[in-house]
Amino acid sequence: MKIVSILSLVTAATLVSAGVFIPSEPRPDLEYVPDAYIVEFQEGFNYARSGIFLNVKINLSFDIRHQFDMFNGISVKVKSGHTGDDLAGLEGVKRVWPIEYVNAPEPPKPASEEDLIHPSMTTAHQITGVDYIQETFGLTGNGYKVGIVDSGIDYTHPAFGGCTGLGKGEGCRVVAGWDYIGDEFDKTGVVKEDADPIDQCGGHGTHVAGIIGADARNVGAPQPFVGVAPGVTLGAYKISSCGKGGSFEIIMRGMEQAVKDGMNIINLSVGLGSSYRTNPIAVLADKLAQEHNVSVIGAGGNSGEEGVWKVEESGLGAFSISAASFDNIAGSYNFFSYDGVEYPYLSSTSWGKPLNLAASATLVPILKGDGSLSDGCTAESYAGQDVNGKVVLVISDTSACKSGVRGAAAKTAGAAGMLVQSTPFGLRALSGNPEFPMASIEGRTSRALLVAHEKNPTQTFQWFEEKKSFKVEGGGTPSDFSSWGFDGDLHIKPEIAAPGGNILSTYPQQMGGYTVMSGTSMATPYIAGAHALLFEAHKKVLRGQDARQILMNTAIPGSFFNDTELAPVAKQGSGLINIKNAIAAKTLFSPDRIELLDSTHFAGKSVGVIITNLGDAETCYTLSHVATESAVSYRGGNTFPLGSPILENDEAIVSFSPSQVTVAAGQSATVTIQFQEPSTGQASEFPFYSGYIVATPQGRDAIPVHIPYAGIKGDIAQVPILDTDAGFPSFAVRNMTSGQIGPVEEGHKIDWNTEQPLIQTRLGSHTPELSFRLYDAEGKLAGYLDTQRGIAASDSGRSGNLDANGKPVFKSTLWKGGNVFVDRNATTSTKPPPGRYTVVVAAQRKLSKGEYPADFEVYEVAVVEL
Repeated sequence: MKIVSILSLVTAATLVSAGVFIPSEPRPDLEYVPDAYIVEFQEGFNYARSGIFLNVKINLSFDIRHQFDMFNGISVKVKSGHTGDDLAGLEGVKRVWPIEYVNAPEPPKPASEEDLIHPSMTTAHQITGVDYIQETFGLTGNGYKVGIVDSGIDYTHPAFGGCTGLGKGEGCRVVAGWDYIGDEFDKTGVVKEDADPIDQCGGHGTHVAGIIGADARNVGAPQPFVGVAPGVTLGAYKISSCGKGGSFEIIMRGMEQAVKDGMNIINLSVGLGSSYRTNPIAVLADKLAQEHNVSVIGAGGNSGEEGVWKVEESGLGAFSISAASFDNIAGSYNFFSYDGVEYPYLSSTSWGKPLNLAASATLVPILKGDGSLSDGCTAESYAGQDVNGKVVLVISDTSACKSGVRGAAAKTAGAAGMLVQSTPFGLRALSGNPEFPMASIEGRTSRALLVAHEKNPTQTFQWFEEKKSFKVEGGGTPSDFSSWGFDGDLHIKPEIAAPGGNILSTYPQQMGGYTVMSGTSMATPYIAGAHALLFEAHKKVLRGQDARQILMNTAIPGSFFNDTELAPVAKQGSGLINIKNAIAAKTLFSPDRIELLDSTHFAGKSVGVIITNLGDAETCYTLSHVATESAVSYRGGNTFPLGSPILENDEAIVSFSPSQVTVAAGQSATVTIQFQEPSTGQASEFPFYSGYIVATPQGRDAIPVHIPYAGIKGDIAQVPILDTDAGFPSFAVRNMTSGQIGPVEEGHKIDWNTEQPLIQTRLGSHTPELSFRLYDAEGKLAGYLDTQRGIAASDSGRSGNLDANGKPVFKSTLWKGGNVFVDRNATTSTKPPPGRYTVVVAAQRKLSKGEYPADFEVYEVAVVEL
């Protein structure tokens, strides 16, 4: 590495304005590379050309970790104890970020033989038009390259050509890549890279690669299938290995190398926190899209049961795509038989195996006084009923309790097992209890069991160890697990949905070769493959941004299961991708989205949209408006958004001028749209309203195109952030000997040798800035407490907001050694002088300017003696 000294030398030609330090969002597992930063330079300032920073104020030495090429910046490790704020103050610097570590994707469970005999990929292609395009036009994505930034690829797999090495062997389709993490990565900030990005123990990257481009038709697969674009060539950029994640720096290096290797599309099935697009990966993704015409697709996240504002950062760039998921129309499940009929079920994640209960166990529906199913959350639910050794049937209600609480109540009552009816439909994942067998079942299964039980209450179950394929209740509709948008600044994310639930794809050969997985990580490569088909159809005359717009214009919005109204844009973006429509469409409708923001910042009074006729004949277009259901995100003054938003029919009022327009071939026309917020719906409940502006061309076979719009009724600066109902935020100390945690009295003198101070917070939703501040006796800011000093933060956990024991979920942050950071961006802390101090927790309100204290929720949590 090279040591660079920042000298007090300057010439007028090199002076440009200073930058800003952008701290990163904390997560419970978040870690940073010590004293390491990513530095972005301003336009016109090039480190490689200048060879040195010039600054008039300070001397600063650091190691250069990496010099980026397409991102105008470097990564550094500060040597002299300075901070990110110091780096941001240098002339020529635009932005500075600490280097975050990223968790590796959870390793998928190996599939059983039964998982592999069902045509999961084939049925996915049926609902997206991919099967039609492949069979009718023979499109395969041939000639285009997709870079996969993930856990590598098992390129020896026969579905990728059985490479003998990277890019080696006849028919090999994994042609480029690099291992950026190595096999011995341990989060010391040092990696041992190598040239072999093979995936032998992670599996995630190989599964993703198969969705994009596997050809498993003649290679002995249990079920022959092809990926979306089986003619593409692939690049493997390994940024996680065997359960070990990399860092933002490593991901960015992989993204840049993918472009250098000629990749047209980059797949980022990586979880990077939530809410804001201020991370350097989003910045780089936008540069690659704008300056190198590369399409970047990121996973939207799998937090669908935790309410709004949970979309992941990997696809939050302004020119990136954030992927939502729809369920495949068929899946592979464990099952039981009751009254001679077989029904699928999903075991709780903590139980993790088939139920296999005693053959003598009978069913006991737990009913309320009105005859409907009980939630089974309390001992009173089972009072007066004989459930000993029996299987109880209850209904899920996450607002009443979490599944672990429900299971514990049934176990205490003596039940042998539990079946939980998923609401509103499908098979929802349950965390459950590791010592009690419980599983979710579909609503239609629950109803059938009740009818059969009433006919013969003494009949028993038959439990099976194997799995079978079942048509999924809710197949072809938005996946429960798919995260709700929008991002923290109310940008419409996700943009497009694709099949991501119950997807069969490739897997490392030494781990079985094939498996079924679910997640937006699976929807992301489906969209990547669709890009390759679209590029091939248009002979790459399209820019990446044109491809995104066409796919958004021609997607098919869907409804939730058993619902006649369209699901909100916050759940599905433009809808389920349809490559058949995308290739056949003769119209481009722009912009690709309309963001109305909230009531205070309402941006819908007059919006211009442009219709471009790509056909060879004059066409008349009719404008119309199709509303989706609105999503009520808050009720009853609750600090936390509802885990499952309440769907209502609150529609915006939309008018067009003109409502019909004729456009000559190859020409464009502008239409003005005026929006009014829904007249119904309570601003205090912050309903997300949305819909689609549709342009329908004249002609029997013409394909309509649409633009999604969305807004929030209410002032989101008034959305509560810090939950104070359960005694938070608070200050406590942990006894270092007993481990006991308790509150402190005013003026408590902290003994750093025997106790550890903790700041306990419970956030209902994201904030642009969360900080723990220390003020001296004169009210002067003494500094920011360790680990939380002015960085964007997401919520403290949503699903029921209670742990398995029914206690509030909260985050406890240790104040290490009594140190503070003198500014909110520092990485080196110091001890404040002895004295009396006030500890303050401050959270910035959404979409506010960040002026302290006017734009913050501010709470004094303790007065202590140091």
